[in-house]
Amino acid sequence: MNKDRLKEVLSIPSVYGEEGLVRDYIQKYAEDNDIDYHIDKKGNIYLTKGSEDKLTEGEFYPCVVAHMDTVHRNHINLVYTNQRLDIVEQPYENSQYTDLQQTALIAKHPTTKEQTGIGGDDKCGVAVCLEMLDHFDIIKAAFFVEEEIGMKGSKEADSEFFKKVGYAIQFDAPSSNWITEVCSGQRLFDTDFKELITEDLSNNGYTTFSNDPFTDVNQLAQKFDFCCLNLGCGYYRQHTNHEYVIVEEVEDAIRAGKSLITKLRFEYYEHKKNNVILAEDRSDFYYDSYEDEEKLLQNMSVDITEAVIEMLSEGCDKEEISEFVQQYLEDNYY
Repeated sequence: MNKDRLKEVLSIPSVYGEEGLVRDYIQKYAEDNDIDYHIDKKGNIYLTKGSEDKLTEGEFYPCVVAHMDTVHRNHINLVYTNQRLDIVEQPYENSQYTDLQQTALIAKHPTTKEQTGIGGDDKCGVAVCLEMLDHFDIIKAAFFVEEEIGMKGSKEADSEFFKKVGYAIQFDAPSSNWITEVCSGQRLFDTDFKELITEDLSNNGYTTFSNDPFTDVNQLAQKFDFCCLNLGCGYYRQHTNHEYVIVEEVEDAIRAGKSLITKLRFEYYEHKKNNVILAEDRSDFYYDSYEDEEKLLQNMSVDITEAVIEMLSEGCDKEEISEFVQQYLEDNYY
């Protein structure tokens, strides 16, 4: 894994509706590597590596997915002034793997020097997708805006781009043992696909299929007929100033993504969209077991207060503020 790039991506401030710096970074990556790309009117950016003439008849592109926005409204001035977060590397003291040394990344505000949200949700996913683009010669990648306020980017996903996609893998969940099977009531893949991927995922440490809140593949699964899935990519305590990223778990996501794409190759996996829901509901798994309830509520109070003050200063109306608070509570506490 390119750890320096992971830290660089995490340092780029991005807020829903203001994802331009991350998009610029992805665009430059595409240009530097001669990868075709286009940006739609919504601001989503799509990359295609390997022209269609490299596919034989009946072959389709694998596609990886991430969203470019975060919820950290207190970074908005950093976006406007093109400043970077300070990314700090430190030993991870609460590792469940006692025989392994793990590394945590946190972010500090460049002005206050206080810890702030690192935006692993979902800049970790962006970094993992770039690793997939490095590794495979024939692959597509979609990076969406405004996921955090209702998947607004993916709701306008470019249908033409997805015509030759055989399956889609998003990287947008905590930990590295998280497989979203059902997303806001929408099944992402059918039972045949689950049987096909289970052993390979298990070999890479992913064993828990779950029923989760929304992410962009929810929209792709509704719009298109190929199977999708969403994997954890190593971030924790998302949507708070205490968010952190475990480097080794980002590496787990990269390894799992490479393994899955190598196995699934250029096939088309039809999503039959059966409705049996068996996945474990993990929608409340947003904080590790070391954080007690009192500290969680204190952190949430600080985050909500800061965000509301920032939104008021920017002229947001009551409806926007109410929507943000409700979504924050749904994602972090309910």
